[in-house]
Amino acid sequence: MRTKGWARAVLPLMTAAALVTGCGGGDPGESVLPGVQAIVFVKRAFVGADGNHVVTGGASQTIDYLRYVPGGGVYVLEPPTPNGTLRNLTEGFEGVDINGIDISFDATQVAFSMRTRGDSHYHIYVANVDGSDVRQLTFGDWHDVKPIFVPGDRVAFVTNQPHTEMGTRADEYNHSRVVTQIATISLSSGDADRRLCAQNLSHSADPFLMSDGRIGYSRWEHLGPLNDVKLMAMNPDCTQMVGLAGTGGKPGNSLVQFTEVDPGQFVGIVTSRRGTIQAGALVHLDARAAGGVDGLLLDEQNARFEILTPQVPTGMESPPSGVGRYRRPFPIGGRDFLVEWSDGDVNERNELAETAPNFGVYLWNAETRQRTLVYDDPTTWDGYALPVRPRNIPPVHPGVVAAAPDPYEPAVIGSIDVTVTGLRESVRGGQFSGESLDEALDQTTRVRIIEGFSSEIGSVGMFGLTLHEGAAIVGEAQVYADGSWEAAVPSRLPYHLQTLDRFDMAIRNQMLWIQAMPGEERRCGGCHEDRTGQVLPRMGATTLAQQAGPQNFVAAIPDRVELPWYGASAGPNLQDIFDRNCVSCHDGGANDPYAGRFYDVAVTTDSGEELAYQIPYLLLTDEPLQAYYEMEVVSYPASYVTLLYPSAMMGEVTATGDVPPEWVTPGLARTSRLIEVLNINAAGNPGEWAWARGSHPEDVGVTLTREERVALIQMADLGGQYWSRRNVEGAERWGGETPSYD
Repeated sequence: MRTKGWARAVLPLMTAAALVTGCGGGDPGESVLPGVQAIVFVKRAFVGADGNHVVTGGASQTIDYLRYVPGGGVYVLEPPTPNGTLRNLTEGFEGVDINGIDISFDATQVAFSMRTRGDSHYHIYVANVDGSDVRQLTFGDWHDVKPIFVPGDRVAFVTNQPHTEMGTRADEYNHSRVVTQIATISLSSGDADRRLCAQNLSHSADPFLMSDGRIGYSRWEHLGPLNDVKLMAMNPDCTQMVGLAGTGGKPGNSLVQFTEVDPGQFVGIVTSRRGTIQAGALVHLDARAAGGVDGLLLDEQNARFEILTPQVPTGMESPPSGVGRYRRPFPIGGRDFLVEWSDGDVNERNELAETAPNFGVYLWNAETRQRTLVYDDPTTWDGYALPVRPRNIPPVHPGVVAAAPDPYEPAVIGSIDVTVTGLRESVRGGQFSGESLDEALDQTTRVRIIEGFSSEIGSVGMFGLTLHEGAAIVGEAQVYADGSWEAAVPSRLPYHLQTLDRFDMAIRNQMLWIQAMPGEERRCGGCHEDRTGQVLPRMGATTLAQQAGPQNFVAAIPDRVELPWYGASAGPNLQDIFDRNCVSCHDGGANDPYAGRFYDVAVTTDSGEELAYQIPYLLLTDEPLQAYYEMEVVSYPASYVTLLYPSAMMGEVTATGDVPPEWVTPGLARTSRLIEVLNINAAGNPGEWAWARGSHPEDVGVTLTREERVALIQMADLGGQYWSRRNVEGAERWGGETPSYD
């Protein structure tokens, strides 16, 4: 049982022999862990068959860990001392590598993820702590890792199994790593009762059990320029996926490997999103709301962090000798933790030196910040250590014992009052000149629901010259007079939302993916409202949207609005708009007011190569142009490069000369110069314009329809992607036509 009171209960300090190593054998002595007679832990090999060190492999990214180096196993150490007696629970298997373990509530069983020689995938197993009755629970052509026991005789774990007929999603960087999600199985039925959670566009990993029975986990969040790892929580039936911490104020990019020490309080690792071999600084998180009772009310927006190892860097730099980096803390009472620790760099310098760090198991005290060696075999990474002792069983969630939902049942999402917000932001562009967000939200007329997708559509690297992923508009839900809205949407898909004004422009772009399970109803209070308050319907006991029922946006893929730039096999292209209305003037010819205007771009690549490009100030033809973006040379139509490259330049890129404005601000049309120049009138009121100026190209005798203007606004609000499901080779298998822009 965990000691209650993170800051108050301090166990007596144990003397430390922090740099002593041992591999078992000799006099075991007494346990160095207070009240713990045995631990279960993992050995992972880092020496390959050729004798060379496998430094990172799958460990280069902070939550992607599918490195297979045979030679490990699951071990029990009794007593927990450097020379305690070892028992190998996996000695009956060859070529073992272990990727996560957990111990049952009664401390009699161990769940673990194992890959063996002759098997190309990790699967979930259970075994008795005494080494008997080893059973394989999952099978199939995907990896299942990081298992944890869940009340109700289930095991939750991480898998890269796809859950849609479209196939496998992959992460945002060149789409090389298959996205992972959370899944559960029953201990009795295994894969016969396998249930997949809704999937994000990037990895979900490192699940841990919370005292209220929910599952906490880390989630790699990528949406436009946002690229970090937050903490999430969900019910064990995968419903109510909500933020736990990390939206703001966290002391580093990535929050991983967390565990709960008291209700609402957690300890884990904060680190860079890459390059630290999944190690970092120990951090304490207090997610309790101010005034919350016993930590039961959590406040994700105002979570408080305390770095427990202040000398350990939270980025990629090298820590001083003797400081090193930590992994996988687990509380054993008071302020004592089992941790993994390695001295030295523990970053990409290890790769250059071809020498892996050496992780061992230590007792670490948060009061004294001293380490006591528990076990270290210098030939393996030793970690995932857990005490072998019973623990409290959280309540069983009713969804765990219920039948699996119909996978085709839609979900319902909505807001009680979208005009309510806890954000202190201002809004500019169009009719707004710095109004507060709460004032601007009063002009909300609809909520745009945007589906995210990635490489399941085909062979796409980046989706264009921005960091935004694939996007499709599932629908735009009406906002009622009381600020409420409701929509029925396909379940399990990742969505993000935008509040829209009467000019069809996003007032605010929600930079967080949300998901819902089949049959689930998810309603937020408002637009990122204060999590400690309660948003109530303005009129009566229910909202007007609830009384009317959800708008139905359960549409097939071909019926979702997508915005291919050029080369679509079905439906229109954005280039069609430029060809009809703009190219006659913006073709680089004699009538082009920007003819002959260029700016120079100098690029230093990662390999040190110097590249130079000349980009037109504004050219709206489909003539191919080359540019350097995200470590590669790319070629797109001139219209796309000239409109998007000014806002896409990053890294070692220097622009000089006649540099244009940001024609398109990816993710926000109202601050895009292109949209301001074109201007747009209000829906239902042709005489009211967003900007108090004339419209273009009408000022030169060309008429641009409102539908065409809206398409360009949607392009900017969705992130300025080039690729969609309409212009990727082979994507015609999804069939259908997109709505016309004119």
